Amino acid sequence: MELKVFESPGKEWDEFASRHTDLIFYQSAWSRVLKEGLGGQPLYFYLKDGGEIVAGLPGVLLTFKIFKILYASIPYGHLIGEKSYYSAILQLLEKEVKRKGIDQVRLTESPFSDSCPPESYKSISAKCTLLDLRGYDEEKIWEGYRKNIRRDVRKAQRSGITIRGGDSKEDSRIFYKLYLTSMERNRAMAKYPLRWFEALDEFATKKGFGAILVAELNGMPIAGVVLIYSSSSTHYFHNGSQYEFLKFCPNELLIHSALEEAVGKGNAFFDFMGSDPGDLSLLQFKEKWGGQTMDLHTYVKDYHPVRCKMWELGKRWAGSRWGSRLLKFIWH
Repeated sequence: MELKVFESPGKEWDEFASRHTDLIFYQSAWSRVLKEGLGGQPLYFYLKDGGEIVAGLPGVLLTFKIFKILYASIPYGHLIGEKSYYSAILQLLEKEVKRKGIDQVRLTESPFSDSCPPESYKSISAKCTLLDLRGYDEEKIWEGYRKNIRRDVRKAQRSGITIRGGDSKEDSRIFYKLYLTSMERNRAMAKYPLRWFEALDEFATKKGFGAILVAELNGMPIAGVVLIYSSSSTHYFHNGSQYEFLKFCPNELLIHSALEEAVGKGNAFFDFMGSDPGDLSLLQFKEKWGGQTMDLHTYVKDYHPVRCKMWELGKRWAGSRWGSRLLKFIWH
């Protein structure tokens, strides 16, 4: 059995993936976002039996100067297809990884699939918060909020905050500034460059499977979110805000608007996505809407341990002045 790869996945891959998951992150359309936004090379590995694809792994190869990581898509990506073929595809993938000089492989579960830890991979745990919307409409969503949430949403509305959809490249730049402001405030590494948000606008928002929502006060952008749409779920992908305006509760109005939209579309779930287990304030914010938090596992295999350790040290330094310069060097 031969491991094959789509470098430009299309209809054949999409038909296979759609039989096993409805997540947009497994579709060929998402590979364009990863390619244009992060400069990655799509590598969608697959096995065929009897002329049909029976198992696959959607991948994107990111090259950080001298370090290569194969991500099984971003943010979610794992093996799909018939489980009886998983062992074979992983064994064949080993040879391909070594042939391409890849330093590390990363697979991440989604909250919508069963756990399937691959052998010889180490597990890294995060948290994921998922809100079940089945049986809800806009009225029931509002009634289900805690009193403090209804109070905060009303406060935002009384303060004159309005929500609009971003539909231009300029809006992706506006959101990027909000994102950077939040990362700096939280002393976190800004992992995504401007071109990532421009790609989300061009290849997700304009294609109908993404949206930028911007909260404005007197015409000034003060907070925003990026949403990504799968067929039965909405994903809370990015957020950003200006600290001095948080007292007006723009984030609460943004989430409320996103939830109303999700139930209006008949979505089954609102996915608040991953969180660092130590970021308790973020987890509490996500859980207060009624979401349930669960473990989310990323499976990692290092093929060049020394280089991988150097990479991990580099990520820890990224929050410093010198680390920030290094990150700009890597991305540009």
